[in-house]
Amino acid sequence: MALRYALLGLLAKNEATGYELTQQFKETVIHFWTAHHTQIYRELLKMEEEGLTQSKTVQQSDYPDKKIYAITDNGFEQLLEWMLNKPVNAPKLKDDLLLRVSMFHFIPTDKAINFLETSKNHHKMGLEMTKQWLDDHFPNGTYKENELGEYLTIEFAIRYMESWLSWCNWAIKELKKKGELEK
Repeated sequence: MALRYALLGLLAKNEATGYELTQQFKETVIHFWTAHHTQIYRELLKMEEEGLTQSKTVQQSDYPDKKIYAITDNGFEQLLEWMLNKPVNAPKLKDDLLLRVSMFHFIPTDKAINFLETSKNHHKMGLEMTKQWLDDHFPNGTYKENELGEYLTIEFAIRYMESWLSWCNWAIKELKKKGELEK
């Protein structure tokens, strides 16, 4: 259901095609929400049927026709209702990497350390790419009023990855201590 509100939020900023929404999704919310393009198109159809969005078809000569979606007043009202009145619940952490870490006692210490080193490398790369995106889109921390949410969430992504890297370093030290005790 949250996908619906992510799409309504994007459409509240600008009209867009399904393809453009998929691209915007990848750029602006991928660090905290994922959706496949088929999910996005399916949700766009549902939202149009429910009167939350409307579309117009633009005919193209060299390409297939494209559908441009816009949020309706009803869609914007529902977006605001969700933002302001949905209860704030305790966060749910669902992380495949942590699930695997929780079972490290089944594997040799050196394999566990290698796993964390690999994870660190992926998070370092993600951190570098996210920082570059931040610098490209918000130079010197400047943003437009309608970009505040993107700015805040990209900063969260950076801090999350930095926290993960710090935790990995700590966990590797703990595993090395454990390995020393086993010798």
